[in-house]
Order: sequence, then structure tokens, then C-alpha cells
Amino acid sequence: MLFRFPPTELNANDPSFLTENGEVFAKLKEESKAGKRTVFLTEHTLIFVTKGIKLLHLPDMTIEAGPDSVVLLKKGIYVMAEYIAEGLNFEALMLFLPVKLLKTISMEPFFNNRKAATTTSYMVFPCSEMVQGFKEQLRKYFNKPLLHTGQLLSLKQKEILLLLMTSGHQRNVCDFISDAISTEPEDLDYIVRTYLLQPVTIEDLADLTNRSLATFKRDFQRIYHMPPRQWINEQRLAHAHLLVANTNLQVSEIAWKCGYDNISYFIRIFKKKYGSTPQSLRAETTIN
Repeated sequence: MLFRFPPTELNANDPSFLTENGEVFAKLKEESKAGKRTVFLTEHTLIFVTKGIKLLHLPDMTIEAGPDSVVLLKKGIYVMAEYIAEGLNFEALMLFLPVKLLKTISMEPFFNNRKAATTTSYMVFPCSEMVQGFKEQLRKYFNKPLLHTGQLLSLKQKEILLLLMTSGHQRNVCDFISDAISTEPEDLDYIVRTYLLQPVTIEDLADLTNRSLATFKRDFQRIYHMPPRQWINEQRLAHAHLLVANTNLQVSEIAWKCGYDNISYFIRIFKKKYGSTPQSLRAETTIN
């Protein structure tokens, strides 16, 4: 299952979220049991661990974040887990960073707007004394309701990025922001191919590439010479065909592995493409 975060529908009375006028600013995450889940971050996010260890399972490595570090993540899909020592709890703060904020910072005179040579989805920084103080202050925002929460937290979002810059990480933070707000064609191609087999919508892909839906469709057509839904379905179905013919995976698992969370829809378009349902095609392949 893919967990969207922040959730699309949010309980306004949930004290673990700081919100105002429909905008979600921060989340206090507390766990008493270790768990592992696939999370779709729909906003760029800073994670401050206060108790325990946060594990980020990336395709080629696992990142550990504890109380002495802060993690900056681009919006996207991550496998996350917690390590909790016996008798203790896990606690972390998540501060969401909207694109409009990052664009504002990118226009400041001090900002070095140079596109990084390589794309990275995360950065890990040590907690300086100032950053540690920021974390402790942010935690207090969850203790009781405050007046003007939105205005205060808008300032906190910018403050932490400036603190990271002044802690010796200006080049890295500027690179991250430049990459996070980019609308270059090569970034669209990178996002599409990265999330091709994930259960995301065309609207999700548009958002991940910092485009409106209409602009995304236009740019996609120019790059791939085909509407996005048609091209993506062709790629996913070709991969599904390989899995049906060469593995013993259940059809529901194949659908999920190819980015479809609606099995009936997957079977229908698979049959339209190949003339047989996945089950029938597998039976024919086995006989032959």
C-alpha cells in the first residue's frame, strides 16, 4: 500500500499536524512499534528525528537519520522504517517545504542558482547547535495551540533553510532547491522513468515535475510524441507481459508492480492490448 503524506484528507482536529487555512505545515510522528511502509511525500520535506532512528531504504543504499542529523527529501516515493530501542518510543518532526517557498528563496540575492550536475532525492546534514535549537523550538509548537500559526510557520520554513546555509551547507542547499523547482525537459524524463511503475497518476507526475496538468501533457507530447496515459500504459503493459510470461507472481501482485492499484482495470487494458487476460496468457505460455 502507498501512503500519501501529507494525507489528501486531513482531520482538522488531529493534533499531530500543524495546519492553517487548508495548508499543512508540519507533522509530529510518534511510534511505539517499529514499522515499514512505502510513503509518497507530496511535498519537499525536512525530517528531524528526536527519538530513535529513521531508516530510508533507497534503491542502492539505506540512510540512517537520528537525533544528530536532519534529512532533506524531495517529494517522491520512499520506503521508510523506524528503529526503536527496547522500552523507548520513536519521535520525529516533519516540516513541509512547498515549491512556492523554494522559488521565493531562489530569487534572493544570496542564492547561487546553478543547476547541480547530478540529481539527488535527499541530503543529510549534521545538526549544528542552531539547528538543534530550531528543532527543539519547533517541537514546542505541538504542545498547545498558537495564534497566527500559519504566519509563524511560514517564517520557520524559511528560517531552517537559511540556518542550514549558514551552517556551512549553502552550496548543497542551493543545489537541492534548484533541482527541486526545476522544469527542465530532462527532469521531466527523469521523473517519468523513475515513477513509471509506481501507482501514481498523471496529475501526480505533473506535480512532481512542477507543472500544471496542461503544461505537463503538452511537454510530454513534445518529448515522447504520444499522450502521457497512452505512453505510460504501453510501457507498463510491456513490463506486465514479461512478468506474466516469466514469473509465478499473482496477477494482483503484477498489477501493483506495474503501477496499477485497480486490478480490474489492469486486466481489462491488458486483454485489450494482448487479446488475452493475464491468466489466459500465462496458461497458453505454459502449454506451449
